[in-house]
Amino acid sequence: MIFISTVLHCEAEPFIKKFSLKKDRNIKKFQVFKNNEIVVIVSKKGAVNAASACAYAAGKFDMDEYDIFINVGLCVSRNRNLKKGTAVLCNKIMDSDTNSDFYPDMIFKHPFEEGCLESFPGVLDNKKLEKSKGDILDKEGAAFFQSASIFLPAHRIYCLKIVSGYLSSGTLEEREKGSLVGKNIEEICKWMYDVARGCGKPKNVLDERDMDYINEIISNLSLSVSMQEKLKKLARAYKIRNGDLLLALEPFTQICCKTKREGKVYFEKLEQQLNFI
Repeated sequence: MIFISTVLHCEAEPFIKKFSLKKDRNIKKFQVFKNNEIVVIVSKKGAVNAASACAYAAGKFDMDEYDIFINVGLCVSRNRNLKKGTAVLCNKIMDSDTNSDFYPDMIFKHPFEEGCLESFPGVLDNKKLEKSKGDILDKEGAAFFQSASIFLPAHRIYCLKIVSGYLSSGTLEEREKGSLVGKNIEEICKWMYDVARGCGKPKNVLDERDMDYINEIISNLSLSVSMQEKLKKLARAYKIRNGDLLLALEPFTQICCKTKREGKVYFEKLEQQLNFI
């Protein structure tokens, strides 16, 4: 499943419209919109809210090791080379309150700019801004990442920020905030699904008939547990390479060994068969 966290409803709205997500009216703590593949949770402003929403979603929807969690939202930029509306995938996240740094695993290709996100608690006043070191700044990103890290490994957690302006910029209207996310929605969704496929639960390559043949060979050759696991691994690889596994296995279903030593001899022949390309 794909989990998306936003601070504001207007940041979530492009995803709600894109995937025709329905509001879960049974949930009162946060606004949650979902279908069978995607859950969007709106945390409201602040680090505590962001961390709480992340933990709530993980528990409520039984997040597992094959899910991904993405924090999508607006940020301000210290770097004038990052134009307004630019999507930035965070390769480093700094928590200015605790002086802690976090590093998402950037193992998937993406079409975005990369940058360092620095999160500040409270109001971003001039004093804080002068001390800032990140390329882009927000309030919630670090809290989100720390909370999500309890449930998922670093290569399944992402902060994707949209530049809404610069340090001296004024505030934006809600409609304009939503449109900045909306302008990037197609690229975000394509990348999001690429990551979800890469992180997804591996499909079982071996079907029921394959396993019937394998189990018969295991019995006929009196294979040890380690040999059984090796046979399944070789069978999966062979089927991925060649497609038709049964043709390679069938001759060995006709062999019935009387001793383990004889079984080992035939197993070595089967290994050679399955390693043949």
